[in-house]
Amino acid sequence: MENIVKITIQNLECNGFAVRYFETANEAAAAILGEVKPGETAGFGGSMTLENMRIRESLESRGIVTFYHGTAKSPAERASILENEARTDVYFASSNAVTSDGRLVNVDGSGNRISSMAFGHKRVYIVAGTNKIVKNYEEAIVRIKNVASPLNTKRLSKNTPCAKTGKCENCDSPERICNVTLVHDRPPYGFVTSVFLVGESLGY
Repeated sequence: MENIVKITIQNLECNGFAVRYFETANEAAAAILGEVKPGETAGFGGSMTLENMRIRESLESRGIVTFYHGTAKSPAERASILENEARTDVYFASSNAVTSDGRLVNVDGSGNRISSMAFGHKRVYIVAGTNKIVKNYEEAIVRIKNVASPLNTKRLSKNTPCAKTGKCENCDSPERICNVTLVHDRPPYGFVTSVFLVGESLGY
Protein backbone atom coordinates (compact mmCIF):
# COMPACT_ATOMS: atom_id res chain seq x y z
CA MET A 1 0.00 0.00 0.00
CA GLU A 2 2.86 2.38 0.82
CA ASN A 3 4.19 2.07 -2.74
CA ILE A 4 0.73 2.75 -4.21
CA VAL A 5 0.44 5.90 -2.11
CA LYS A 6 3.81 7.15 -3.34
CA ILE A 7 2.90 6.45 -6.97
CA THR A 8 -0.46 8.20 -6.52
CA ILE A 9 1.20 11.29 -5.05
CA GLN A 10 3.77 11.38 -7.84
CA ASN A 11 1.12 11.13 -10.54
CA LEU A 12 -1.13 13.72 -8.91
CA GLU A 13 1.82 16.11 -8.80
CA CYS A 14 2.75 15.32 -12.40
CA ASN A 15 -0.83 16.19 -13.34
CA GLY A 16 -0.51 19.59 -11.68
CA PHE A 17 -2.18 19.10 -8.31
CA ALA A 18 -0.65 20.51 -5.15
CA VAL A 19 -0.34 17.45 -2.90
CA ARG A 20 0.38 17.08 0.81
CA TYR A 21 0.51 13.79 2.67
CA PHE A 22 -0.27 13.28 6.36
CA GLU A 23 -0.03 10.12 8.42
CA THR A 24 -3.06 10.98 10.55
CA ALA A 25 -6.31 12.91 10.28
CA ASN A 26 -5.29 15.06 13.25
CA GLU A 27 -2.14 16.19 11.44
CA ALA A 28 -4.14 16.97 8.32
CA ALA A 29 -6.74 18.90 10.30
CA ALA A 30 -4.09 21.07 11.92
CA ALA A 31 -2.59 21.88 8.52
CA ILE A 32 -6.00 22.66 7.00
CA LEU A 33 -6.79 25.19 9.71
CA GLY A 34 -3.71 27.13 8.69
CA GLU A 35 -4.86 27.36 5.07
CA VAL A 36 -7.80 29.71 5.66
CA LYS A 37 -6.93 33.35 6.24
CA PRO A 38 -8.84 35.69 8.58
CA GLY A 39 -11.70 37.32 6.70
CA GLU A 40 -12.04 34.54 4.14
CA THR A 41 -15.20 32.48 3.79
CA ALA A 42 -15.28 28.69 3.48
CA GLY A 43 -17.79 26.38 1.80
CA PHE A 44 -18.19 22.66 2.37
CA GLY A 45 -19.44 19.84 0.23
CA GLY A 46 -21.10 16.86 1.84
CA SER A 47 -18.30 14.72 3.28
CA MET A 48 -18.12 12.26 6.14
CA THR A 49 -14.34 12.70 6.04
CA LEU A 50 -14.59 16.42 6.82
CA GLU A 51 -17.46 15.90 9.25
CA ASN A 52 -15.46 13.40 11.29
CA MET A 53 -12.42 15.68 11.25
CA ARG A 54 -14.65 18.57 12.47
CA ILE A 55 -12.95 21.03 10.12
CA ARG A 56 -15.96 23.32 9.79
CA GLU A 57 -16.48 23.63 13.53
CA SER A 58 -12.79 24.34 14.08
CA LEU A 59 -12.81 27.11 11.48
CA GLU A 60 -15.94 28.64 12.98
CA SER A 61 -14.28 28.68 16.41
CA ARG A 62 -11.60 30.87 14.83
CA GLY A 63 -14.14 33.33 13.50
CA ILE A 64 -14.26 32.04 9.91
CA VAL A 65 -17.67 32.28 8.24
CA THR A 66 -18.60 28.88 6.82
CA PHE A 67 -21.46 27.54 4.71
CA TYR A 68 -22.64 23.93 4.61
CA HIS A 69 -26.08 22.97 3.30
CA GLY A 70 -26.20 19.99 5.64
CA THR A 71 -27.02 22.37 8.50
CA ALA A 72 -30.20 23.66 6.83
CA LYS A 73 -33.50 23.32 8.66
CA SER A 74 -35.75 23.84 5.63
CA PRO A 75 -35.62 23.58 1.82
CA ALA A 76 -35.55 27.38 1.54
CA GLU A 77 -32.63 27.64 3.94
CA ARG A 78 -30.83 24.87 2.08
CA ALA A 79 -31.21 26.72 -1.22
CA SER A 80 -29.84 29.91 0.34
CA ILE A 81 -26.85 28.12 1.86
CA LEU A 82 -26.09 26.39 -1.43
CA GLU A 83 -25.93 29.79 -3.15
CA ASN A 84 -23.50 31.05 -0.51
CA GLU A 85 -21.43 27.86 -0.68
CA ALA A 86 -20.84 28.49 -4.37
CA ARG A 87 -19.40 31.97 -3.68
CA THR A 88 -16.93 31.32 -0.87
CA ASP A 89 -13.23 32.10 -1.10
CA VAL A 90 -12.22 28.52 -0.36
CA TYR A 91 -14.04 25.23 -0.75
CA PHE A 92 -13.53 21.93 1.03
CA ALA A 93 -14.64 18.51 -0.15
CA SER A 94 -13.50 14.93 -0.22
CA SER A 95 -13.19 12.75 -3.31
CA ASN A 96 -15.18 9.60 -3.94
CA ALA A 97 -12.08 8.07 -5.50
CA VAL A 98 -8.45 9.01 -6.20
CA THR A 99 -6.78 7.05 -8.97
CA SER A 100 -3.17 5.96 -8.76
CA ASP A 101 -2.65 7.47 -12.22
CA GLY A 102 -3.37 10.88 -10.68
CA ARG A 103 -7.04 11.71 -11.24
CA LEU A 104 -9.97 12.62 -9.00
CA VAL A 105 -13.33 10.97 -9.73
CA ASN A 106 -16.58 12.15 -8.18
CA VAL A 107 -20.29 11.48 -8.64
CA ASP A 108 -23.10 13.70 -7.35
CA GLY A 109 -26.84 13.68 -7.15
CA SER A 110 -27.46 17.40 -7.76
CA GLY A 111 -23.99 18.51 -8.86
CA ASN A 112 -23.47 21.26 -6.29
CA ARG A 113 -20.34 19.65 -4.86
CA ILE A 114 -18.62 18.82 -8.13
CA SER A 115 -19.46 22.21 -9.64
CA SER A 116 -17.69 23.89 -6.73
CA MET A 117 -14.78 21.47 -7.04
CA ALA A 118 -14.35 22.63 -10.64
CA PHE A 119 -15.13 26.36 -10.64
CA GLY A 120 -15.80 29.50 -8.65
CA HIS A 121 -13.41 29.50 -5.70
CA LYS A 122 -9.93 30.92 -5.18
CA ARG A 123 -8.75 27.64 -3.68
CA VAL A 124 -10.19 24.13 -3.48
CA TYR A 125 -9.03 21.54 -0.96
CA ILE A 126 -9.73 17.86 -1.52
CA VAL A 127 -9.19 15.78 1.62
CA ALA A 128 -9.17 11.99 1.24
CA GLY A 129 -8.00 8.93 3.11
CA THR A 130 -5.81 6.42 1.33
CA ASN A 131 -8.73 3.96 1.45
CA LYS A 132 -10.10 5.87 -1.56
CA ILE A 133 -7.12 5.14 -3.81
CA VAL A 134 -7.96 2.91 -6.78
CA LYS A 135 -6.05 1.91 -9.90
CA ASN A 136 -7.92 3.82 -12.62
CA TYR A 137 -11.19 5.43 -13.73
CA GLU A 138 -12.95 2.10 -14.19
CA GLU A 139 -12.11 0.99 -10.66
CA ALA A 140 -13.13 4.42 -9.39
CA ILE A 141 -16.64 4.03 -10.81
CA VAL A 142 -16.93 0.53 -9.34
CA ARG A 143 -15.90 1.88 -5.95
CA ILE A 144 -18.32 4.81 -6.12
CA LYS A 145 -21.30 2.77 -7.26
CA ASN A 146 -20.76 -0.19 -4.92
CA VAL A 147 -19.14 1.36 -1.83
CA ALA A 148 -19.61 5.11 -1.49
CA SER A 149 -23.08 5.54 -2.97
CA PRO A 150 -24.84 2.70 -1.12
CA LEU A 151 -23.40 3.89 2.19
CA ASN A 152 -24.37 7.50 1.48
CA THR A 153 -27.90 6.65 0.37
CA LYS A 154 -28.37 4.67 3.57
CA ARG A 155 -26.95 7.49 5.67
CA LEU A 156 -29.23 10.00 3.96
CA SER A 157 -32.28 7.69 4.21
CA LYS A 158 -32.76 7.68 0.45
CA ASN A 159 -35.32 5.33 -1.04
CA THR A 160 -33.01 3.65 -3.53
CA PRO A 161 -32.30 -0.02 -4.25
CA CYS A 162 -28.62 0.34 -3.32
CA ALA A 163 -29.56 1.56 0.16
CA LYS A 164 -31.18 -1.84 0.68
CA THR A 165 -28.86 -4.17 -1.26
CA GLY A 166 -25.53 -2.42 -0.67
CA LYS A 167 -24.63 -2.41 -4.36
CA CYS A 168 -25.53 -0.48 -7.49
CA GLU A 169 -28.71 -1.64 -9.24
CA ASN A 170 -28.48 0.98 -12.02
CA CYS A 171 -31.81 2.29 -10.79
CA ASP A 172 -34.20 4.96 -12.03
CA SER A 173 -35.14 6.11 -8.54
CA PRO A 174 -35.92 9.84 -8.26
CA GLU A 175 -33.76 9.80 -5.12
CA ARG A 176 -30.66 8.29 -6.72
CA ILE A 177 -27.46 10.18 -5.98
CA CYS A 178 -25.48 9.03 -9.03
CA ASN A 179 -26.54 11.63 -11.61
CA VAL A 180 -23.50 13.76 -12.46
CA THR A 181 -19.89 12.62 -12.87
CA LEU A 182 -16.75 14.76 -12.75
CA VAL A 183 -13.20 13.66 -13.53
CA HIS A 184 -10.30 15.92 -12.68
CA ASP A 185 -7.57 14.98 -15.15
CA ARG A 186 -5.79 18.21 -14.25
CA PRO A 187 -6.65 21.21 -12.05
CA PRO A 188 -8.99 23.69 -13.79
CA TYR A 189 -7.43 26.87 -15.19
CA GLY A 190 -7.10 29.79 -12.82
CA PHE A 191 -7.73 27.97 -9.54
CA VAL A 192 -5.51 26.27 -6.97
CA THR A 193 -6.58 22.67 -6.35
CA SER A 194 -4.85 21.01 -3.41
CA VAL A 195 -5.12 17.34 -2.51
CA PHE A 196 -4.53 16.40 1.13
CA LEU A 197 -4.00 12.64 1.35
CA VAL A 198 -4.25 11.03 4.78
CA GLY A 199 -2.77 7.65 5.62
CA GLU A 200 -5.94 6.48 7.36
CA SER A 201 -9.31 5.05 6.30
CA LEU A 202 -11.63 8.06 6.22
CA GLY A 203 -15.21 8.45 5.06
CA TYR A 204 -16.88 6.44 2.32
